[in-house]
Formats: sequence, C-alpha cells, structure tokens
Amino acid sequence: MTSLAKNLKSLTPNVRRAVITWDKAERIRRNEEIFKNSESVVHRLPEHYKRRYWEVILSDKEPVHYRPPMSRTAYDYFKNVEVELEENPILGIRTPEGDQGLWGGERVVKGWIESAPYTKKKFCQAVVYSEILDKYIKVTVTERAMRLIDENFGLDYYVLESQEIDLDSKFANSLKREMLLTLSTESYYENDDEKKAYIKEKYAKYVIPEEEAEWVGLDLNEAARKQQDLEDSISPVPLKYSLEKSLLERLRNGTDEISQETENQEVPVRMESKFGDKMFGKYLNPIGRKLRNATS
Repeated sequence: MTSLAKNLKSLTPNVRRAVITWDKAERIRRNEEIFKNSESVVHRLPEHYKRRYWEVILSDKEPVHYRPPMSRTAYDYFKNVEVELEENPILGIRTPEGDQGLWGGERVVKGWIESAPYTKKKFCQAVVYSEILDKYIKVTVTERAMRLIDENFGLDYYVLESQEIDLDSKFANSLKREMLLTLSTESYYENDDEKKAYIKEKYAKYVIPEEEAEWVGLDLNEAARKQQDLEDSISPVPLKYSLEKSLLERLRNGTDEISQETENQEVPVRMESKFGDKMFGKYLNPIGRKLRNATS
C-alpha cells in the first residue's frame, strides 16, 4: 500500500487557485459598507438590479493586458524544483475618456512601454452599425474592440454577450440598455414586418422584461438617483383619505365590526348608588323637590 500511495497522482494538478485581486476585494469591501446602512436608498432598489449588481461585483474581469497561467504549477529548471504559479493581473487606470467609447475592456496601463508608438495606432474613430437600433454610430474604438465585434459577428452580439464589467464603459453599457429596451418593447422596424420578425427571432434569447431592462448598466450612484427620482415623483397621499375610503367601503358592505358591535350591543341599565341616599338623602331630597317644583 505504501508503494501504491507514492505512485498515485492528483487528478486535478492543473486547477489554479481562486485569486481575489486587491481591486475585487476593494469593490466588495466598499459595497459591503454601503449596504450595511439599513436606511440607505440602496435597500429600496429593485431586487433584480441588486442581484445583477452583486453578480458583477463578485465576477472576475476577463484578462486583457496579461495572460493568466494555464496550470497551477510549473517546473523551474534553474532551481530544479516545482513551483506554484501565481496569477498577477495587470489592472489599468480608468479614465473619463474611456467611458465615451468602446475599449473592449482595455485601460490605460501605467509603467509599461508601448510597442511602436508612432507607427501602430491602438485606437481610432470608427463607424459601427447596430442592427437592433437600425442606426450607424461613430465612436472611438480600440483594436481589441473591433476584433471582438468581428468575432461576435456584429456590434449587437458583442454588446449583448459581454458582461457589464467587461464592457467597462458607460457608453457601452448605455448602448446595451438601449438595445435591451428596444427588444423588450419591440419598437424596431415598425414599417417592415418581415425584418421585425427576423430581429425578434434572432435576438429572442436576450429579451428581458422592460422594468428590468431600464436598470441594466447603471452604476450604483445612477441607480440610487433613479430610485430617488421615482420616489419623489409620486406625491404622498394623506393617511386620512385612505382610512376614510376604507371605512366607507366597510360600511357600504356591512363588514364593519365596530358598527355591528354597536348595533348588537344592548342598552346598559343605569345603576344608581344607594349610599348617597342613605348618607345625605334627608338633606338633599327636600332641596331637589323644591327645585323641581319651582321649575315646573
């Protein structure tokens, strides 16, 4: 048995350990502090938005600027030992300009030398076409974004298939929200029934309810502002009006318990105390009779 145990090999030698980057840990910690406040507006957000939001927070971004190791261990021929590989993702800097285009998940990477900076352009202005929205869009795109659009056979499939964390752009997320709203309301190709049926069948798996589609791609600040605006747009109704309406309905239907108890209740018999007559009757009764005679 001892020799057999030495020759046994692990069935999963290439399974890498789960890595939590400092960026992901910081996102979880910051959102945990926000949701700890029970009086915050985030607790009044729709459940589908909170579920989708936390799925994005807990998910890992697709590697863009680095290649993760394919196996868990590797052999170091210099030290003549087997070492465990580590995944060290390169996290870029998010800039305001990055929210205005399709960057394919790319960011500005600090501390690295760009290859052929004067002969090879990393991004450009391009015109892309959305089949769902039926319009051409002029936008700043990177080479990786154009490659992903081609791999997904069009802009619509690329945007709809990608997660919000991988799109990593307010413009791309707003474009995804507009596409989902268009699909949910079927407000496309109103004058072409054949094209409308084609689009409906082609993108059927991406259709979600309209009340969910209008929240897709919003960050937490935008969602909280939207929820606050919705609450402020509803004028408060005084409580007395609802209570009055409820009482009138119960009285009209004869289901009011208090009125029924009052109708069925017997008139109480008045009980007079004899203690006062015994103590002060001989003084007060003659005076009471004189007053009654005077008034009559």
